[in-house]
Amino acid sequence: MRPKRLSREAAHKILLNNDRRHAGALASDQLRPKMRRSTPEFLRIYDAECSRKRAFIAEVEELEQRLDTIAVAVRLIAGDGQFRDLLASEGLATMPNTLARRISGSPPAQTSSQLISADANPISAGEICPDVLDLLRDCTGPAGLFALLRTVLPVRQIEIARLMIARGPVSLNYVKMLVALTQRSLLVEDFHPQPELASLSEDRRGEMECDLANLSRAFLNALDRRGPATLELVAACRYFDRLMDNSRVVRYLARNFPGRFEEFHNLTVLK
Repeated sequence: MRPKRLSREAAHKILLNNDRRHAGALASDQLRPKMRRSTPEFLRIYDAECSRKRAFIAEVEELEQRLDTIAVAVRLIAGDGQFRDLLASEGLATMPNTLARRISGSPPAQTSSQLISADANPISAGEICPDVLDLLRDCTGPAGLFALLRTVLPVRQIEIARLMIARGPVSLNYVKMLVALTQRSLLVEDFHPQPELASLSEDRRGEMECDLANLSRAFLNALDRRGPATLELVAACRYFDRLMDNSRVVRYLARNFPGRFEEFHNLTVLK
């Protein structure tokens, strides 16, 4: 039996519908990137990101501990008047400004990211904060990103944008996790938590919200400090190396600070 032939009009209609279904499927995938709707998967992403942030914070804290060790050592020996005279005679009296500030206890200068404030650009709930657009100007974000950002208030938009940039590359599932665990006071009105949290108890969800908020703030603070601290450590190590490469300085330290000389010597390998 010969198959029934379709009219040109009927064939065109079928092709048009197929094209629409194909385009619709693509658009659906782009506008609503899929995330496994299960609590275990959501918790896996949460735990992985928390571990990543803790490791970064610990790295920056270790960096600053090394800086503090050098600052304590320089403060100790710089308190000796004869030693200061020796440094001046050897051309070593001028230390890096960053090390001098740390020794004196002066606070570091604020970074540009710390100065960003949502109050500078007041907007209505549900709009994208101009500061966020500036932060993401050179980033390529996934489709659906701004729809998620519109569900939180401007101050939270800025925080999420900074966390996204620091994480790189941008993952929509990561942003979904941040939005889902945003405190109610930072969500726009009538926005409801995502289904991934449906099986979690209120106490557990509240605990995760609080932990993530504290960890995110500590992470962003560490992010602001890492760059300046790294440069400061390089300058401090170079200065201390110059001290320990000077034979007169080494003899003075060995004679007048015998109990601390080994510690001073070991600081030259804290790189």
